[in-house]
Amino acid sequence: MIPITKPGKKGVGNPSKYRPISLLNTEGKILEKLLIQRIMHHAYTTEALNKNQYGFTPQKNTVDAAMEVRQYTEPHLNRGVVAIIISIDVQGAFGSAWWPAILQRLRDIKCPKTLYYLVKDYLKKRKAVMIVNNSSAEKATTCGCPQGA
Repeated sequence: MIPITKPGKKGVGNPSKYRPISLLNTEGKILEKLLIQRIMHHAYTTEALNKNQYGFTPQKNTVDAAMEVRQYTEPHLNRGVVAIIISIDVQGAFGSAWWPAILQRLRDIKCPKTLYYLVKDYLKKRKAVMIVNNSSAEKATTCGCPQGA
């Protein structure tokens, strides 16, 4: 992983001012893409995703989500009824994605066993290597999806 300074952030002493970019070899990137495609195919064909899922969903985007909100709220607002919208953005959600929960969800949606075991094995004994200048540090990882992966 290579630390890149976040836009508009200054000061080298605070780790939150950096975005760790994961550099994965080509074979790893191909495997990740194939795993994601197969998992998503299974999730769509078995209708395992919530119909209100807009992020990371083909043929759905933020405009679709906004139109859904408008379609729901407009009739109420026209009648003078109060409408309240709650939007949640979980900070660091990808960086803290807990692998046992991901594997459990794959079991819950009855992911094909070969795909499940491939993901389980892919997550086993992972490590992150941070390189800054000529120094490096290595740490075992048990959660998260680093940026760039």
